Amino acid sequence: MRRLWLIKTLACLMIFAMLFSFVACSGGDKSSTSDGTKTSDSGGDKEPTTQELPFVTLDWYVGLSPMPDNQMINDAMNEYLKEKVNAHVNIYFWTSQEWEQKMTTMLNAGQDCGIVGFGSQSKLDYVVHSKRGHFYPLDDLLKKYGQGTLALFPEDIWECMRIEGHIYGIPSLKDNCYIMSFIYNADMAEALGIDMSKFEFKCWSDPEIEPFLENVLKLRNEKFPDYAQYPLCSRPGMEVPYSFALETFLNDSYVVVCNIDPFFMIKGYDDNTVFNLYETPEYLEFCKMIQRMVDKGIFAYDYTGKSEWNYTGGMFGWPGWGYTYMQEHLYGDAFTTKMVVNKYIWTDTNNYFSAGTAISANCAEPERAMMILNLVNTDPDFATMWRFGIEGEHYIINEQGKMQFEGSKRNSGDRADWGYYYWYAAPVGNLTIVKAPESLTGPDGIMLKEMIRYNNEAVRPRHMGFVFDINPVSNELAACTNVVMEYRNVLRTGQLESQEAVERAVAEFVSKLKANGVDKIVAECQKQIDAWEASKK
Repeated sequence: MRRLWLIKTLACLMIFAMLFSFVACSGGDKSSTSDGTKTSDSGGDKEPTTQELPFVTLDWYVGLSPMPDNQMINDAMNEYLKEKVNAHVNIYFWTSQEWEQKMTTMLNAGQDCGIVGFGSQSKLDYVVHSKRGHFYPLDDLLKKYGQGTLALFPEDIWECMRIEGHIYGIPSLKDNCYIMSFIYNADMAEALGIDMSKFEFKCWSDPEIEPFLENVLKLRNEKFPDYAQYPLCSRPGMEVPYSFALETFLNDSYVVVCNIDPFFMIKGYDDNTVFNLYETPEYLEFCKMIQRMVDKGIFAYDYTGKSEWNYTGGMFGWPGWGYTYMQEHLYGDAFTTKMVVNKYIWTDTNNYFSAGTAISANCAEPERAMMILNLVNTDPDFATMWRFGIEGEHYIINEQGKMQFEGSKRNSGDRADWGYYYWYAAPVGNLTIVKAPESLTGPDGIMLKEMIRYNNEAVRPRHMGFVFDINPVSNELAACTNVVMEYRNVLRTGQLESQEAVERAVAEFVSKLKANGVDKIVAECQKQIDAWEASKK
């Protein structure tokens, strides 16, 4: 009996040991992955692996015009997403007109729109739709399923994305700052004996740029008299950011702006005092300078229908925006292009509101939507497929191991016939991880690396994250906007006949703005900024 009892006891001990060993071997920690579907068992509830996630289908709306192979790429993406996060997406490519006609209506109706692009290309205002409750709050989702995406931006940038306390959108990581440049014809500069290494480009309102360009014009017309039929330069566009480094609180209107420390481009104001750019002496002098340069032939009176001028080799300079790497032949093979980057590099809140992705408020699968957005922001293969399609079909890898379009089945020959190509694609997500041909990003992807460097070094103005609530002055703002539209273009293009005409026009401009309540708009913006500053203390 004793022997039988001993045998039974030993058998039980052996079974227990085997069970313990099996549990120990099979229950180890699982580290998290880029798609956010696996986390450590230690210290928390176990989350499902990719294989354990139920299969789901979502919609994804993007502000990009359709191309012939959209469905082919959508199918390829779904194969990839099935493996990564067990999901299927229906991608809708909409023009800006379609967005204006359809998307707001769908969001107002509470429709499940899945993933939605916001910003300038989709005509979907981030602040407006966040305040209306059209977007899903992402704070917890980012921490749980979007850790890689959360790491793309510093905390102060995420703070500026908060609307009434919550983050509702993921900004696209791209050139998130104003990188303005003077692009020039390097062959002409060499032929005229101009040492561009000594040229310091600050902005297009810099008084020193006029005498410099006058001299270049004189030299060009003497050495190349046939080129006198062309203007010397293409003209800059909006006052900000081409000609003034200022913090702005409205879109393309500068009735409320602030100086930026350390630039302080407008005298008499610190970086916390709101003012109207249009009534400053600096604005008047800028308008007079542009008119003089049109008069002298540095700028043309009208560029309409004259895009071929850029390719002749007869022009010397162009305003650049967002270039971190300059192609040798930006304007064709007739001459070499180089650039001098602006001395002032800065950013503002609008650089993050103007392109990004959100999850619709009534999305049935917000967790899976965040996993997908985390992929497009952290996975180079997925981000590249979004822009350039499928290897072999839309691009090839040549013998040197470099990407090229020529030789592919669907993207060779005339660009108009290409099947799929969305270079840059600001509404999609992280641009800096995309694999691209040297023709786009330069040797060893220098353009994307420089983009990251400029973003990190850009000056951030004092009021990052402040949003001007225009409701208290909506009537005044509407009236002043009409005044701005009346005068803005003719002044910024230098199309008046004389310096005296510019002075009269600016005086009328300022007078009409005051008559329509611009001082009330300035005071209201200052009041809101003061309250915003106080709330941070």
